[in-house]
Amino acid sequence: MKRKHSKIDALPSDIKEAVEQMILGDYTYRDVCNFVRDTANVTLSEAAVCRYAQGLNASIQDIRLASENMRALTEEMQKFPQLDTTEGIARLIAHKVLQAVREMDDTSLKESDPLKLIDKATALIRAVSLKNSTDIKTANLKNVAFESFKEEIFDAMSKENPELYRQLVQFINSKAAQEQEG
Repeated sequence: MKRKHSKIDALPSDIKEAVEQMILGDYTYRDVCNFVRDTANVTLSEAAVCRYAQGLNASIQDIRLASENMRALTEEMQKFPQLDTTEGIARLIAHKVLQAVREMDDTSLKESDPLKLIDKATALIRAVSLKNSTDIKTANLKNVAFESFKEEIFDAMSKENPELYRQLVQFINSKAAQEQEG
């Protein structure tokens, strides 16, 4: 959707900012028109100010919604620090979808297309599944790389510094034993 440009958008930034503050404050559209006429020598209709105010309010609402979603995501991530951002977003979306379905009245629920709901749920599940699969593959690649690196390092260490090698093996074995006990 293309953004509409108004005379207000073309005003100097300080005047435009003042207009926005007036719109968000207790000023009438007529007050805004008079202010712009007196300070910028630009004539505006009250309808033009009204349209601009609607767009401004929609933008502010979008910002508030985005901020609320970010706050919810941050709270979710703090509750479950082992989650990464993608999992947090997936949980937030799933919560919002379930909340929206719960809040539907009987008429809306009957009129909704169940296939669309299933498609959306399937897409969400697929995204989470793909993310989990990617995480597993990445972890496996890291393990393979580490094992390869470890072999090379241990081989070189056993030849060049056998005492350090012995201490390292002893340390690793003690940690493995602790893991099995705990």
